[in-house]
Amino acid sequence: MLNEEFIVQHSPFLIFLALLPTFSKIEPMLARLSVWRYFDIWLTAAVLLLTSYGILMIRSAVTGAPAFAGLPTQQIIWAIAGLIIMLTVAAVDYRVLTSSHWYIYAGLVALLAFVVVAGQINNDARRWIQVTSGFQIQPSEFGRIFITITFGQFLANRQKRIHQFSNTIATLIYIGIPIGLIFIEPDLGMSVLYIIIWFAMIWLAGLPMSHFITLAVIGVMAAVIVYPNLADYQKARITTFVNPDEANPEDIFNIDQAEISVGSGGLWGKGYMQGTQSQLGFLRVQHTDFIFSMITEEMGLVFGSLIILSLMAFILMRILRAASLSPDPAGKYICTGIATVLFFQTLVSVGMNVRLLPVTGLTLPFVSYGGSSLITLFLAIGVVQSVLMRHRKQEFG
Repeated sequence: MLNEEFIVQHSPFLIFLALLPTFSKIEPMLARLSVWRYFDIWLTAAVLLLTSYGILMIRSAVTGAPAFAGLPTQQIIWAIAGLIIMLTVAAVDYRVLTSSHWYIYAGLVALLAFVVVAGQINNDARRWIQVTSGFQIQPSEFGRIFITITFGQFLANRQKRIHQFSNTIATLIYIGIPIGLIFIEPDLGMSVLYIIIWFAMIWLAGLPMSHFITLAVIGVMAAVIVYPNLADYQKARITTFVNPDEANPEDIFNIDQAEISVGSGGLWGKGYMQGTQSQLGFLRVQHTDFIFSMITEEMGLVFGSLIILSLMAFILMRILRAASLSPDPAGKYICTGIATVLFFQTLVSVGMNVRLLPVTGLTLPFVSYGGSSLITLFLAIGVVQSVLMRHRKQEFG
């Protein structure tokens, strides 16, 4: 029988033995919680800053337009919903998604097919599904992120076949089905984005240069065949960009106004809600496609363009950091695909605002108004966080 002195001297050890069963239950819980210490707070902060900046500029863009007065509030609601979705997705092991990649791919194709058959028509394009009287979803918007997940796992499963041309053809068929359905809607800008996603991800996977050259020749031939089948407004956008002097004045009006807005902003801008092109109504769709021009006019190069581009560059760096840390090929491909989406959309949006690229309808990520777009982008950041939070091999499982 233990005496009192023994108990006092060895009390820490005895307490440890008594609590051992409890520790055994707590340990798995701590292991699950430990992944959150890899959560990239800097990435999230940059995303929230850029989104908040966008909401402020949307408020300025719709000033004086009563029909659009509720858009800033709606964008705040989308941002809050997006943040919740981001945290929820981050909490889920991304390998749950990659293990279901065929189901996700099939669901995406089914939704895109439904849009083509029975989607909601807006502005001569059938791209949306009407959920309620005031809420629509655009499957191609969500699809640009889900395709990075499914295609990333598709490439990871076929890593050993990357040098086989038959595998390259298989990847083209894989990506070509959703692209074909999106092109029919029609949505040329989103179709091109999916092609860029394919290119970036398969290049990272190690596709031989000879395959690229062959595909480039095929691509040029395909472009020649596809061009006559474009919608009239799509052809007009291309011809307006290539030969603006011969373009219809109405087609080039907004591009001219966007260029004037950017040029007149200077270093410091005209002031918040003080832009002439934006506040007097010369610049159209300034809360979506041409928000970059409006921002540059009012906030200038220093407090407008550079802030947006710097935040986006920082976001891209953090996403590529997650890609580099992932020991899983699928994780690398997914993060690279998401970074490609953000980079390409930013490049095209800024390029068309300064007349360096044709107008495509792709919006400025996290800044332009749009519920489907914003929620999708937050979902994408959640996927990146999930990959990053589980980059330690010993925490896989």
